[in-house]
Formats: sequence, C-alpha cells, structure tokens
Amino acid sequence: MELIIADGVLALLGCFFLYKIFFSQERSYPLPPGPRGWPIIGNALDMPRTHAWRTFAEWGASWGPLMSIKVLGTPFVIVNDPEIADELLSKTGSLYADRPTIQMAELTGWDRALSGARYNARFREYRKLIGKVIGTKGNMVKFYPVEDYQANMFLNRIFQNPTIPQQPPGTAMVLHLTYGYKIAEDRPDPLVTKVDFAMAQFADIHRTGAYLVEIFPMLKYLPAWFPYAYSKRKAAESIGPCNEMADVPFAYVKEQLAKGEENNSFAADLIKMNISEEKLTDLKWSAASFYAAGSDTTVSVVYSYLMAAVLYPEIQRKAQAEVDAIVGKDRLPSFGDRESLPYVEAVVKELYRWLPIVPLAVPHRAMEDNIFRGYLIPKDSLVFVNVWHYLHDPAVYKDPNTFNPERYLGPNAEPDPVGRGLFGYGRRICPGLHLADVSVWINIVKAVAAVQVEPALDANGVPKLPVPETTDGIIVRPIPFDCVVKPRSEQVLHVLEEALNNGKNVN
Repeated sequence: MELIIADGVLALLGCFFLYKIFFSQERSYPLPPGPRGWPIIGNALDMPRTHAWRTFAEWGASWGPLMSIKVLGTPFVIVNDPEIADELLSKTGSLYADRPTIQMAELTGWDRALSGARYNARFREYRKLIGKVIGTKGNMVKFYPVEDYQANMFLNRIFQNPTIPQQPPGTAMVLHLTYGYKIAEDRPDPLVTKVDFAMAQFADIHRTGAYLVEIFPMLKYLPAWFPYAYSKRKAAESIGPCNEMADVPFAYVKEQLAKGEENNSFAADLIKMNISEEKLTDLKWSAASFYAAGSDTTVSVVYSYLMAAVLYPEIQRKAQAEVDAIVGKDRLPSFGDRESLPYVEAVVKELYRWLPIVPLAVPHRAMEDNIFRGYLIPKDSLVFVNVWHYLHDPAVYKDPNTFNPERYLGPNAEPDPVGRGLFGYGRRICPGLHLADVSVWINIVKAVAAVQVEPALDANGVPKLPVPETTDGIIVRPIPFDCVVKPRSEQVLHVLEEALNNGKNVN
C-alpha cells in the first residue's frame, strides 16, 4: 500500500514537472536584474520612504535601465530609460493599462479618482467624459477666456501680498474651469480651503513607500487604536475631505443650472449631456479628476518659475526682453502671442524638466505575463517609470541640475521633456494634458510680462536663496521659500486693472 502511494506521489510530481517544462516555458525567463532581498519579505525593507525616484535612479546605475525588486512576492519593475518605458507601456495596448490596488486610496475613497482607477468600464467612462470636453487642443479654445482672466487674477493677488506669493493660481483657475466657481477675493474662500486640504491628502497617501499598509496589506484589518494602525487613523482623517472635494462643488453646479444661471464649466457641460441619473457618480468623479489633474500642475510650475527667477535673474531678464519686444507694454500677453515667444516657450519646457511635476507617477500593473527583451515581467508586477531620472540624465541633458532654457534652442536642442513621460504613457496618459499646457503657459507668460521677482533678505540684508528641491508625493511642488514679487512698472498695474475690468463677466 505504501509503495502504491509513493508511486502515485512520484507520478503526480512527474506530471507537475512535465507541465512546468511544456506549458510554462516562459517561466524559465529571468526577472530583470536587481538587488537580492530577504526570504519572504524580499526587498520590503529597502523601499525608500521619501523621494523614491532618487533611490530608484541610484539602483538603476548599479542594475541597469530595466531592473526589478520583490516586495512580499510582488515584483516591482523599475524603468530608468524613457525608450524602454515607451516601448513597454505605450506600444503594448492595454497590457499595462491597469493600476495596482493602492490600499490607502481604497481606505480613503480616492480610488474613485481617475489617476488610480483600475482599467475597467468605469475608467473608460471617465476617459470618455473628460475627452468630450478637453480631449484635444481645439477643445481648450473655449476655455481661453477663463484661463486668461484667472491668470490676471493671480497677478492681482500676488501684487497685494508681495512678500509671500503663496496664493496658488491653479486652485482658482481650475475651480473656475471645472465648476464655474469664482473664489472669494476679499477673504479665505471656504471651497478653496476644502479642496486644497483634500488635494494635499491625495498627494500624501500616494507617496511611494510612505505607508506600511501598501507593503503589508493585512494592516488594514487592524483596528484604528492598534499601535501599528497609523494607516487606518490617517485614512479616517481623509475620508470626509475626499468626499467633500467631489460633492460640494458638483452640487454648486447642479444648483446653478437648476436656477437657470449661466455656467459654461466642464462639470456643467457634462450635466447638460443629459446622462442618466445612474451615471451621476461617474460625472461627479470625472469632474473631480479633471480638477485634480489641473490644479497642482499649474501651482507647481508657477512656484518653480518664481524660484528660478530668484536663482537665475539673467533668465528672467531675457524672457522679459522677449515679451517686451513682441507684446509691448500697453497690454498683457495672450494666447495669440505664443508662437512669437520661443524663449518663453523654452523657459516653460525647462520648468517642466528642472523640477518635474510628477517625478514618479502611480505605478502601472501588468495584466498578464509578458516576455520583454529576454526578461519575464509576471502578471501583477508593478511597473514604476522614473521620470525624474529621464529628465536629469547627464548623458541627455548637460548639467541637468542647472536651469537653462537655452538647451532647447538652436540646432542641437535637447529633447522636449513633455515627450519623456512627464504626463504618463499609453492608455494612462494624463487626460488633462492640454489643460495643463495652456494653464501653465498663460500663467508663466503673464508672470514674465508683469512681475519682477527678487530674493528676500534676511535680518542682515543678505539675500535668502532657495534650494531647488521639491516636496514628496505623486505631484510635487518646490519646497517653501521666500521671495519678493512686485510689478515691473506702474504701467503694468494700469494694464492689469483694465484687463480685470474687461474680464469681470467671464463665466
């Protein structure tokens, strides 16, 4: 009897190995190279808790442009080469269009936003709704008057508070575009307070390696009072603000339309499509995703410009000279001037590259096994694209830590950073790309034309120069710094006042 059992076991083992040989040959391919990990936990303890893109770049120098680690059995594939990223994520259809389950997003409700949505029917519905309104450059022309007006309002705000230019243009502009909502100018706006707080939490919960629950998902089942349940406590703080960010401004639009008031915003356009009530949640979160895509992007780049103007005053002077020569001083620049301002265009490109908005975006998830360049990328692998490294590779960008718009001008121009993953890849490319493009450009060109940026002085009269570093998170900003902003001339104030009066009725 024992011999029969032994023979049966051997037969089963033989069948298992035959199956592995003949039906799972792809498993014989190795994973991309990477550092050795520990049994069971793999490289969990090696994961950086902050600014992960720098650590990933260091690993890439040792292990190559396509490398991997394992965290609790899940392969993390790290791509430090933009050509590999483009081939892997843009040319393989939907194979890498999915997102991983982000535990903190599920715990807080942020999994309803487009950036972290799984590749499913709801995701495709979001993209379709957003695409109908801002899917092309031509679609954005409708919003030019709002963009122009809100860029002027930003100038007005910073002139009223010249030592602390911390009132972001992105929030006011994108609330206006998304919901037709004009913020209060004479007091802290309650809706701005809500959405900015919610967006700060959004950035925080998406920081790579910041929360142990992403590495040890079982922690989400612990009660909030448990010593190792910090993720649960943090999530509890974020649920309410997350819901309010989507619910409150959307309710404002519905109320305006019900009263017959004029509202030409993104959300209003969606509601006017007469989509069934069942689609209300999709409408609401499409609008919230639209807002999230545009607000922090503009803020980050404008703050980067203020920092660059302090550190590189000669570049500020060159950009001002170009605007003065083309636009003159009797009006502020408009979208019609864009093609005639190549140096300003180069400044914008360099702002994108110097302190990239999304240095390490939300990872992609492999939806099935894939053999790529002789390596196995197993199903459910997480793929990280290191955009920061692409834009700071000294083999591509000379002196990458130096702010230098000249690198994009002349016969030997360096690559445009927008084409190197700045707004994502494939079916996960940012649907707000065109919104970001026009919002950033109009704010930067207005700042160049109207604002003189100078360093703040310490108690001894010594200039305080900022450090060109960013916060952590999915969308980053320059770390806080002091500077002084003032109108370039009295004429600027008169021109601005006239522009604001002309734009009062923009809806």
